[in-house]
Parts: sequence; C-alpha cells; structure tokens
Amino acid sequence: MFEKLIEMIEGHPRYAPALKNAVERDLPLVLNYHTHQGVGTWCVSICTRMGFPVPFFEDQESMLEELVHIRSFGREKGDCIRLTSTLADELARHYDMSAKPELWLEGDPISDT
Repeated sequence: MFEKLIEMIEGHPRYAPALKNAVERDLPLVLNYHTHQGVGTWCVSICTRMGFPVPFFEDQESMLEELVHIRSFGREKGDCIRLTSTLADELARHYDMSAKPELWLEGDPISDT
C-alpha cells in the first residue's frame, strides 16, 4: 500500500517536486494525521516544519507548510500511529532521509513516537 502511495506522490505534478525539494534540502518533515469536519475519514499531510524565531506566538499547526495531502488515509483516530509510523519508515527508506518524519495528530506533535 505505501509503495503505491509513494508512486502516486511521485507522479503528481505539484506534490512530487515539493517533496523532492524538501528532501534534497534536508528539511524536517512532519506527517500530520487529521480529519476535516463532516468528511468521516482521516487524511495525512506531509509537511515541512517552519522555524519561527519565537514559536510561542504561533499555534503549532501554523508552523507547518503542507507539501502533500492524502485523503482517506485512515478510518479513525486510533489508526494514527500505526499508519503514520509505517508511512514515515517507508518515506525515510525510499528517499534515503537522514531522519524520519515526525508524527503529528490534528496539528500537534505526538510525544514518545
């Protein structure tokens, strides 16, 4: 499933160059597992984390710049760690990343991942 998902990202005209550029620049990546009101399924965004000089003036989610948005990635909140940690592993392996993406839930970092 995740190999096919990465193939789809690489075939996308906007997502592919955005993710490739972030990986080449070794930017910190975040997988933000989230839902949209009224949709009923969960999505994941592959984002870069923006470095604000004074981060406490910003909320956590505004620190993210979305590169890729994947709809219907999960069915419930409880799928978050299982799905996003596997995707993080696959992305790190596929793109030979120096660090795996961080896992976030609804715009906030998940501790102890």
